[in-house]
Amino acid sequence: MDVGSRRFVARNRFRNTINGFTGLDVEWQGGEDRKGLLLRGFWTLPVLREPTVLRRDRLLDNDNDNDNDIVFDTETLNVQFWGLFAARDLSGKDRGELFVFGIHESDSSDRPTRNRQLATPGFRIFRKPAPAAFDYTIENAIQFGESRASTSNTSPAGLKELDHFAHFHHLTLGYTFDALWSPRVALQYDFASGDRNPSDGKNERFDTLFGARRFDFNPTCIYGPFARSNLHTPGLRVQVKPHKKVTAFTAVRSFWLASKKDAWTTTGVRDVNGNSGSYIGTQIEFRVRWNILPDNLRLETGYAHLFAGEFVDDAPNSPANGDADYVYSQAVVSF
Repeated sequence: MDVGSRRFVARNRFRNTINGFTGLDVEWQGGEDRKGLLLRGFWTLPVLREPTVLRRDRLLDNDNDNDNDIVFDTETLNVQFWGLFAARDLSGKDRGELFVFGIHESDSSDRPTRNRQLATPGFRIFRKPAPAAFDYTIENAIQFGESRASTSNTSPAGLKELDHFAHFHHLTLGYTFDALWSPRVALQYDFASGDRNPSDGKNERFDTLFGARRFDFNPTCIYGPFARSNLHTPGLRVQVKPHKKVTAFTAVRSFWLASKKDAWTTTGVRDVNGNSGSYIGTQIEFRVRWNILPDNLRLETGYAHLFAGEFVDDAPNSPANGDADYVYSQAVVSF
């Protein structure tokens, strides 16, 4: 499913495994030209990809009976995800959205969870890019309920239910020049709260739910160092279209932890005392995309380099490997 900006609910388009949902999705579109008020509601069971952590451990055991077993991915009532979404045009150029998403999960015998009982309401206002015009996006969300600090159920800390309150904010301001290659320059900023105190019985780390992050931050798959959690990051992006079938961009973003005592969430690197600073690093990225056969075949190649900051070098459990490079190419076939 794609909902709204795709920052909280999305079908992944970069990695090879996708977010899948089994359930009910109802949509109503008003207006004779289907451009009026849009209302949407869904209730689903997220598809849980196999093997689970416990099953994967058994597969690595040469003495078990699960060698080379093939099983379907599964759904369970222990994880339920729902949402309400409304959108309409605010003017000839501006559009607004209101949404609330909810997730309810609990442990099962072979799948420990963070027992999230969360609601995430928010809104987005935006104007799409157009030649010789400014465009913008403003998106804000809060998140409240209960959650655990981790999926571990082997310690009292892992079983403790925490009061959860977190928030997320996104801003983009862009301008598209009416010139050769239609260059667009955009300033971007994202803030996702982190847990300020690991021992106060509260969880303030924002949970991005099932959102995609490739279009804001970085390539994902085996790279993907950044997500919408314990992060604040300004950036600059320049996009061009040298041919009707070819687009390219270059981007630079710097990344800091929103809370020095919380984790760099995608890596697990953390200094609970906050003595390692908050600067993770600065990333430069380039990407070229060629739609050889529109709607059927697309080629893409890209490069990202992360200049490591003080947190990468100094955090207690960091491998301190320094800078990182990621180069990829891919083909997307649609039918």
